[in-house]
Amino acid sequence: MRSAVIGMARVVAMSTPTADIGQRLYGMMQYLMAAYAQQVPPEVPAPRNVVQLQDALDAVLQLAAVIDEATQAGRIEPDRGKHAATMLMVVRDFIQPLPRGLAADGVTDHLTPDLEEIVAALRQVRQDSDLAG
Repeated sequence: MRSAVIGMARVVAMSTPTADIGQRLYGMMQYLMAAYAQQVPPEVPAPRNVVQLQDALDAVLQLAAVIDEATQAGRIEPDRGKHAATMLMVVRDFIQPLPRGLAADGVTDHLTPDLEEIVAALRQVRQDSDLAG
């Protein structure tokens, strides 16, 4: 498993966007976080029809590799790394359902209740603070 993560980290490094593209998309991320914190809904334009399903799935794995690499190297506290990975898995499940998270018995599904609990917590925070991303 670790070699797959190392290989994925190499893919991340090789596919880093050019400075201008990376800065613009990083700026968009910061804009969305500020709008969320200020409870200002961002504009929702018509679909661009650029990103396809596989592109989104690839991006999720690229981000997962970055989170794992930084967590394993101690640049992110383990709890923050787990939090980031948890949020990323919520996104991934929306894009395409995650594989079944079965317990050792091969029958018990732990993943569905985990996702339900996390989504309920996200919804509660949003309701309590009137935040929307």
